[in-house]
Amino acid sequence: MKQLKNITLLLIFSIVTLFGSMEICDAANASVSITSSASQLVVGNNVTYKVTVSSSSPLGVLNYSFNYDTSKLTLVDGTLNAVPYFTGTEKSATYTFVFKAKARGSATVSFTLNEAIDFDGTAFNVQKTTSKTVNIITQEDIEKSYSTNNYLSSLKVDNYNITPDFNKDKSDYTLTVENNVRSINISGTKEDSKSSVTGLGNHDLSEGANKIEIKVTAQNGSTRTYTITVTVKELTPVEVEIDGKKMNVERKRENLTSPNSTYEETTIKINNEDIPAFINTITDVTLVGLKDELGNINLYMYKDGSYSLYNEFSSNKITITEASTNNPPEGYKKVELTIDEKKITAYQKKQSSNYYLVYATNIENGLTSWYQYDSKEKTFQLVNKDFDNELSNMKQKNKYYEYMIVGLGIILAVTYVSILVSTVKKDSKKGNKKKKKYDDFKEHFDKDELANDDLDDNIETNEDTISLKKEKTNNKKK
Repeated sequence: MKQLKNITLLLIFSIVTLFGSMEICDAANASVSITSSASQLVVGNNVTYKVTVSSSSPLGVLNYSFNYDTSKLTLVDGTLNAVPYFTGTEKSATYTFVFKAKARGSATVSFTLNEAIDFDGTAFNVQKTTSKTVNIITQEDIEKSYSTNNYLSSLKVDNYNITPDFNKDKSDYTLTVENNVRSINISGTKEDSKSSVTGLGNHDLSEGANKIEIKVTAQNGSTRTYTITVTVKELTPVEVEIDGKKMNVERKRENLTSPNSTYEETTIKINNEDIPAFINTITDVTLVGLKDELGNINLYMYKDGSYSLYNEFSSNKITITEASTNNPPEGYKKVELTIDEKKITAYQKKQSSNYYLVYATNIENGLTSWYQYDSKEKTFQLVNKDFDNELSNMKQKNKYYEYMIVGLGIILAVTYVSILVSTVKKDSKKGNKKKKKYDDFKEHFDKDELANDDLDDNIETNEDTISLKKEKTNNKKK
C-alpha cells in the first residue's frame, strides 16, 4: 500500500513539474537553510555544508541541485542532484556536502530546491536558492599575518635582583644566592598576547651554577631565549682546572647518572672528602662529575688526580671509551673524529678513506686495543690482537731500512768524495805539465828573441860600415 502511495506521489510530482507555471492555491510552506563549518578556509583543508529543508506538513518528494565553484573547490562527499521521497512522517530533511579547497580566492556554493510536494500531493511554496561564500587562503597568507613578537616585557626572580637589570633585548642574566637557598621562583610578562612562554615558575637549585632558560615563542613560531644563571654558593668547593677552565667537583649523587649498567656506585677521596663516583670493575675506570660555570655537569674519568672527559661510542654491540696510547700507528695521520656529536682521537691512513683507527677500551670486557671505525657504516671492529706487535715490528723494520739507507748514503758519499779528490789530483798533474811546457816554451822563445836582437844589431853595424866605406870612396874620387 505504501509503495502504491509513493508511486502516486511521484506521478503527482511529475505533473506538477510539467505544469510548474500553474498557480497553486492553499499550498503549504517550506523553507531552506544552509550552514557552513567555516567562512575562511586554507588550501588543502575541508569545509562542510549542511542544507536543511523544513516544512509545516510531512514531506513527500523533493527535487534539488547543489552547485559550486569547480575552480576553487573539489567535491569530497555528497550528492549534487537528487529526487528523494519520504515516508510521510518527516517534516525536515538535512543533506551534507563536503568540499576540499584547492585554490586561493572566493568560492560560492548554492543549494536550489527545484520542486517540493508534501505527502498529500500538495506543492510547497519554497525558497528557491540558498548560497554561502567561503574565503580561501594559503598557508603563506596565514603565516604573513602571524605576529613575530617574541619578547618579554618583564622578567624577575622573586625576592632577588638579577644582574644586569632586565632589558628585553638582552638575553643573559646572573644571580648569586646563599648556600641554603634550595629553589627560586621566576616570573615574567610576555609583550605580545599571541606569544607563549615556557620556563617561568619555580626551579630547584643545587650547589654551583644553575642555568635556567625562559623561552618565548611568537605566533609565527620564531623563538627567543632568556637565560638566568643562578649560582648557589658552595661552602667548600672542590675546584679543578681542565684546559684552562675552572670546574667544581659535583658532590651530590642525585645530580649524577650512571652511563650504563657496567658501572657501580662508589665513592672516592678527593681533597680528603668522599666524592660520589661510578666504577667499572672490568675496565677499572672511575668516573666523577664536574660542573662548569654554567652549571652543566659531565662525567670525567679520574685517575691519580687527573681528569679526562668520558665519552662512550657504541655500534654493533660494541661500546668503547677512548684510551691513551704512546704508540701511534706508522703511516697514519692523527685526526679528530666526530661520532654522534662527540669527539675522539683517531688515525687515518688516507684523507679520502672512510676507515679510521682508534685506541680504546671495551667497557664490557675491559679489552684495550685498536678498533677500526667505518664512518659510512658507523660501526666498530676489533683490529687483530697482534696489531700492536705488528706496529712494533713495522717500526723496527722501518728503523732497519733507515739504517740501510743511511749506510748506503754514507758509502755513496765517500765514493763520491774519493772520485772527486782523484779527479782534482789528475787535473792538478795535467796543470803542472801544461805549466812546465809553457815555461819551456817561454824560455826558448826568450832565447830566440835575444838571438834575433843580436842579429839585428850585427846587421845594423854592417850597414853602417858599408855606408862609411862608400862615403870614403866618393871623397877620394873627388
